[in-house]
Amino acid sequence: MDLAKHTRVQILGCILLASLALTMADTPPGIAKNPSHATCKIKKYKHCYNLEHVCPKFCPDSCHVECASCKPICGPPSPGDEGGADDGGYTPPDPVPPVSPPPPTPSVPSPTPPVSPPPPTPTPAVPSPTPPVSPLPPVSPPPPTPTPAVPSPTPPVSPPPPTPTPAVPTPPDVTPAPPTPSVPSPPGTPSAPVPPYSPPVIPTPPSVPTPPGSTPPYIPPSSPTPTPPSDGEAGAGVTRARCKKKGSPCYGVEYTCPADCPRSCNVDCVTCKPICNCDKPGSVCQDPRFIGGDGLTFYFHGKKDSNFCLISDSNLHINAHFIGKRRSGMARDFTWVQSIAILFGTHRFYVGALKTSTWDDSVDRISASFDGNLISLPQLDGATWTSSPGVYPQVSVKRVNADTNNLEVEVEGMLKITARVVPITMEDSRIHGYNVTEDDCLAHLDLGFKFQDLSDNVDGVLGQTYRSNYVSRVKIGVHMPVMGGDREFQTTGLFAPDCSAAKFTGNRGNNGGQSRMELPEMSCASGVGGKGVVCKR
Repeated sequence: MDLAKHTRVQILGCILLASLALTMADTPPGIAKNPSHATCKIKKYKHCYNLEHVCPKFCPDSCHVECASCKPICGPPSPGDEGGADDGGYTPPDPVPPVSPPPPTPSVPSPTPPVSPPPPTPTPAVPSPTPPVSPLPPVSPPPPTPTPAVPSPTPPVSPPPPTPTPAVPTPPDVTPAPPTPSVPSPPGTPSAPVPPYSPPVIPTPPSVPTPPGSTPPYIPPSSPTPTPPSDGEAGAGVTRARCKKKGSPCYGVEYTCPADCPRSCNVDCVTCKPICNCDKPGSVCQDPRFIGGDGLTFYFHGKKDSNFCLISDSNLHINAHFIGKRRSGMARDFTWVQSIAILFGTHRFYVGALKTSTWDDSVDRISASFDGNLISLPQLDGATWTSSPGVYPQVSVKRVNADTNNLEVEVEGMLKITARVVPITMEDSRIHGYNVTEDDCLAHLDLGFKFQDLSDNVDGVLGQTYRSNYVSRVKIGVHMPVMGGDREFQTTGLFAPDCSAAKFTGNRGNNGGQSRMELPEMSCASGVGGKGVVCKR
């Protein structure tokens, strides 16, 4: 009986010892000596204030409640967590230790960066007080843009050190809200929020300075060097003409000849415009096309190798020698004026184009003579020859607008003539079917007449158009008005004033019905493609 009782006692003792051992194993030694509960003592955190928390089992000694996260943490509370002060003693103190732990950052950054990047704005806001100082220096080295870019990441690196505690604060996005109101109070903190935004801004400034650096390349924009391409000689190969009438507003001004007559024009000193020599009253050009004193355009074909009277008055007679070609199947010749003879008083003047095979503008192919004596002029624009003082009226010959092939002849008080030698080009021959050959380019004269003393009885192919009572014989309005009268105006020789319409007597007697006509004192214009010219006194 006693043995059974003793055995029970032993069994109960063993059970008690085992349960005691289990109890001792479940309760850590520190918790046995210290309280196993903790509360938040900061009134500001109303959601956690005085709320009792059980310390974790793995705490070696004691625990405290972090009010911001409202969670128990092993170890004694930090000085900032004790006391119920409502000032910002919550997390700001924590950033201070981070300043010293930067060295350990290398080990901590690897785990923490993932945590800090998600909420970079909340956490950097706290450590920013010190980082701003460091990022500002980088502002000085903006030239090395790479370095500014590096400091911007460093701020996130500095927050990692406080990972022991910040790791917990980061989740509560609620905490950033409170810090923002308190941020304005510390002046340093306002600058803190700026740096987080400044890093992104910093990269842009460095990029801005780089453009200025590229401004030196803008020196090339002084590539106004293209401006030198000044087409200075736009009128190369084109004749220029000047107004030579003193008192005109455009006296001495140089003009480029129109496209219709790039190498043969004069300046109308009244309108101050260049005019083709062949588009003015008194012109005889091309095959041959006349513009009469009445301003009407007409053609007079004549015959090749024949002479015709152009002007016949009592004191002036002008004949023209025609050259030409006839194409098979045609009833008439293509004709051009090769030379003219001027008879006045007892004098004779000749000007003509020399036969030429291959044309060259630089070779002089014009010939002039007075009373049978050849006139020799230097090949220079402006070169002048004048008759001897005893000759009346005085005669002058001058090169104009070119060194070769262009003469101006003046018989004082009677007339002024411009004579230019021109060829039939291969292009003209192709267009009109002239069949020009290589042995003869049919060099001929383009003429312009200005008369100062014609009577009202003047006659001739051109002269009749200067009569005050003249009625044109040509059919107006047709494409090519042709004047007939070959027989009436034909002469037996270039210097023979013997056409049927001849009026020349060789005397300068009073002709009664004289009419002085100085074309430069007239305003003439043509806008109908050469069909006519209207002149007003």
